[in-house]
Amino acid sequence: MSNIMKSGFKPHKTITALAVGTALLLSAPAVIAADAFNGTVKGNITTSDSRNAAGAVITLKHKSKGITRKITVDQNGDYTLRKLPVGSWIMTIEKDGYKLVEAQEVFVSIGSPIILNNTLVDKNADIERISIIGSSVRMVNTASSTGGLTLTSQDLELLPIASGFNSIALLTPGAAATNGSRFNGSPSIGGGSSAENGYYLNGLNITKIQTGLGTISLPWEAIAQTEVKTGGVSAEFGSAIGGIVNAVSKSGGNEFQFGGELRIDPESTRSHHDDLYQLSGSDSVIYSNYEDDENTFTRASIWASGAAIEDTLFFYALYAPQSSDYIAAHTTTLEDGTSESDRWFAKVDWIINDTHSLEFTALNYKNNDVWNNYSYDYELNERSGDGVRATAKTGGDVFGVKYIGLLTDNIALEVIAGQVTDQTYNTAADAIPRVRSYLTGSRVTLSEHTSSTIQESEFTRRQFRADLMWDLEDHSLKFGVDYYDTHVDYQSTQNGIGAAQGWWYIDTSFGGNDHSGLPAGENYVEQRIRTDFSDSHIYSTSFYAEDSWQVNDQLVLNLGVRYSNFVNEMSDGQKYVDVSGQIAPRLQAIYDINNDGSSKVFATFGRYFQPVSANMNIVQGGSRRDEHWYYEMDQVDANGNSIITDDGSPSRGDEVDYWLAQSGEGAPGSKATADLQPMYSDEFTVGYQTEIFDGDMTFGVRGVYRELKVSIEDANLKTVLLNWYDEQGIEAGSIDGWILFNPGDGLDVNYDFNGDGTTDHIVLSAAEVAMPKSQRKYGALEFTLDGVVTDKINATASYTWSHQWGNTAGLVDDDKGQPDPGWTESYDYAGLTDHSYGNLASDRRHAFKVFGSYQVSDNLTIGLNTLIADGRPISFMGIHPDDVDSCAEGMPWEACPSATSRGHGDSYYDENGNPSPRGTSGTTPWTVKIDLSASYRQELFGNDLLLKATVYNLLNSDTTTSVSQTGTTTADDGSTIRNPNWGMTTGRQSARYMSFTARYTF
Repeated sequence: MSNIMKSGFKPHKTITALAVGTALLLSAPAVIAADAFNGTVKGNITTSDSRNAAGAVITLKHKSKGITRKITVDQNGDYTLRKLPVGSWIMTIEKDGYKLVEAQEVFVSIGSPIILNNTLVDKNADIERISIIGSSVRMVNTASSTGGLTLTSQDLELLPIASGFNSIALLTPGAAATNGSRFNGSPSIGGGSSAENGYYLNGLNITKIQTGLGTISLPWEAIAQTEVKTGGVSAEFGSAIGGIVNAVSKSGGNEFQFGGELRIDPESTRSHHDDLYQLSGSDSVIYSNYEDDENTFTRASIWASGAAIEDTLFFYALYAPQSSDYIAAHTTTLEDGTSESDRWFAKVDWIINDTHSLEFTALNYKNNDVWNNYSYDYELNERSGDGVRATAKTGGDVFGVKYIGLLTDNIALEVIAGQVTDQTYNTAADAIPRVRSYLTGSRVTLSEHTSSTIQESEFTRRQFRADLMWDLEDHSLKFGVDYYDTHVDYQSTQNGIGAAQGWWYIDTSFGGNDHSGLPAGENYVEQRIRTDFSDSHIYSTSFYAEDSWQVNDQLVLNLGVRYSNFVNEMSDGQKYVDVSGQIAPRLQAIYDINNDGSSKVFATFGRYFQPVSANMNIVQGGSRRDEHWYYEMDQVDANGNSIITDDGSPSRGDEVDYWLAQSGEGAPGSKATADLQPMYSDEFTVGYQTEIFDGDMTFGVRGVYRELKVSIEDANLKTVLLNWYDEQGIEAGSIDGWILFNPGDGLDVNYDFNGDGTTDHIVLSAAEVAMPKSQRKYGALEFTLDGVVTDKINATASYTWSHQWGNTAGLVDDDKGQPDPGWTESYDYAGLTDHSYGNLASDRRHAFKVFGSYQVSDNLTIGLNTLIADGRPISFMGIHPDDVDSCAEGMPWEACPSATSRGHGDSYYDENGNPSPRGTSGTTPWTVKIDLSASYRQELFGNDLLLKATVYNLLNSDTTTSVSQTGTTTADDGSTIRNPNWGMTTGRQSARYMSFTARYTF
């Protein structure tokens, strides 16, 4: 939504307005570097008699906090007021010999500065005291070309937009929904994957620590403004090659305020799509049960704010618990449970004086899920048994402090420090281990366990950043540093207490090397304890510098560069990833076409780096200790199986053998290639933006091209490592070849892979590794229209033509729904990369988006949010044939492992073994989604009451959003045949539901 919409300004056709409009043609405000986490007001002051306006004093007073900021305009008539808390301000301009100029109200937001110019009128002129009016506010920011939008909490009150940063991000051109349930709702922005965005609150990085998929759980009511940056991002932001979502929270003012809100999404107003079916032989059997699901969501929010010391110390406090009572019906099981979340938020602002302030932010959340699992007959919609209880618990907190110092009129310092914690707790309902028997040839579970594996984790991100701004006559300089220390504390092991812990198996020895040490045909009990753990750190340090240079009255150059290093460590402190010297230029050129701030053309170039995910400290840089104990049989039941003892473990006799499969030790040389290059993407944009309809709206067009230049992938390089051992004449045996590397490059590793006691230095060329270079390209053309249509209608509309293609989706894989960043199967084996180049899953060729509001009366407002988008590409994926492409005779991957030849259905071949390149089998249908809201505002007992009803997916569209891409299956005779379920619907638009909100503030 545009600044003019937020500020409340409306153009008035008066003599004064004409005078101001004329003045705007004569001057332009000085350039200013963007202020990421605060507001800015800038402009140029002239006089009606063409005299020098230098020395005029501009005063801003915050309406709720009473804070006053003053500045004297410079010799050119320019002024800049930085580091302003967001919200409404009253502005005055005064100069000896001229009439006082007062503002109605200036609404300050994050992101783009408010550009406010004015003309001082001689005090003897026959004109009444004048006010700043709408035509003084420029909607086109000629100092920056960063793409995106900003929405306030007031905007969202009147719009049918679901809570959360991701819902707002999806409003922007170039943002596309992905596999939401698996990816925490995080969208693809500008062709990046869901795990490549960055999220900030009050300057703190609150991106989900383990995966980067969205944010930690937030109390949404606390958010005041949200800015989405979709391209041309300045050098102060790093560690993301997708988009940036940047928000500031609400805070208190001098006036005590109290409020409450109740939201309910009742099951009674929720629609349900029909069940999905698939073929099994000649029969149609259920694939997914939708009709029997139920869900009622409830959220209560209560808040209070005010001043502990008037004009000086302010507080805002929020408590916002929520719950979902749900039934999740499947085909043979049903879950009946409640998901509860307790959340609180607190903000304290201390205005030490006019030039120094401190802000304190704290929030906490706890998510508790409790449910019972039942056996279930979907045809009769009947559950059976008493149900098995299960629980899950997560939680975390955020603490941060921000200092702002206005050292002079031209120099400002901002320092932010804080900590974000995200935890998963052990919530097993009991301590019963899993016991299975294989004595009959099939697997039989003997235990009545609820959880076979226990997992606990704590991820902590400690962060610090400092930013210095220095305004000179034609230059606005920014310098900054940010530092992260991310601690990964993770453990996954087996359930059971003491000697009962483990996965237990009852089996029959086949002699030889089965590790039981028993003669063939003799039964035994095996206890396995596999512990995956990581107590490790990730360190990141970055520096940036940026010069916003007003070359002349019309041309601005933003010249920035960011320098970064990052390190991933293992539990013993050894580095397995150490990438330094990442230099990221960020360049923008903006040309003010008419020299009046009404229109601009621009071009940008930016390089963006993506660090290795914290998830990789577990799955790649973590440790595994895998122990097996073997026992003689003891007491057995009538079927020959061990009886279950009181502690849940099977009865067993003497220990007969022990096998340590993995020791838990590791070396950096076995984790990643020594010459690992960082993952990065380059972006080019060009565009045009102009005011239309007398400045009430803006029209813009932007072209975008992004290209992933280097990626980091995990791969099982066992085959090419064995080639090296064979060439050296060294016995290798069985080795573990999972290594991080840059696809398209060679390999440089130091490790004793074959376990002969000698560290081997293995260097392979790109040709010897024989993996294709990662490629992901995105091109788009965006058209936008934004502003005030009439006095009663506000609207933002966009159309985006885009194309995304390549052979990798990035950190996560939307094709297969893999939410493990950096650990997808895309490059696991060479055969998986054959014919993988094509249209990627986030490719949406056309997308129309419209959202806005219509004020029917003083009390009633109708809100609309509409998406019409092309479908996603479909692939036909089958089994890799032998002896072709990467698996051909003479190739490094000759006789590809079974995972890519026989038995693996994720290669790009049809049932006849012919290539079927990625994304060439059509697309899913167009999606049409219409959300509608009605908001009724009424004064009740002298205070504000808001009643709002929202319907999501008004038409209850059930358009297919994903399909099965498994194209082949195996016939009874072992031959490969076409899968009759290829192309069947596996995902659809969410069914229609309604939300009701009552909000009261006083």
